[in-house]
Amino acid sequence: MAYNAGAGSGGQVVGSSGFNQNIESTGLNTVSTTVPYAGPYFVKGQFTIPTLVNGAGASSLLVTVNQNGSPKYVGPVGAEGFYTNLSCAAYDVIAIVLSSNAAPDEALNAIKCVYSIGQGQ
Repeated sequence: MAYNAGAGSGGQVVGSSGFNQNIESTGLNTVSTTVPYAGPYFVKGQFTIPTLVNGAGASSLLVTVNQNGSPKYVGPVGAEGFYTNLSCAAYDVIAIVLSSNAAPDEALNAIKCVYSIGQGQ
């Protein structure tokens, strides 16, 4: 699955004084970033997840977006992407947590992710 950074909600261009961070990761993990300014932010992600492999079952990937340790978004199981808005204070920590209890998801590099975190809606 290809990821198009400008597609869908939140694809606007943020001004030169705005914050925008793109992150790539693999596997079940947690990715965190600290936002430098107060205001509205968007968090979006696109996943490549395993499909049925030799009867091993489908992905049960679950994404949770935390703000300063509190869950602000929990996506549907097995989704291949997400988008959410947050209202942040300066220096808030946004963490994207990937979890799963399906064996196909736990294989090395089975999950590939691209995230964007930026100012704006």
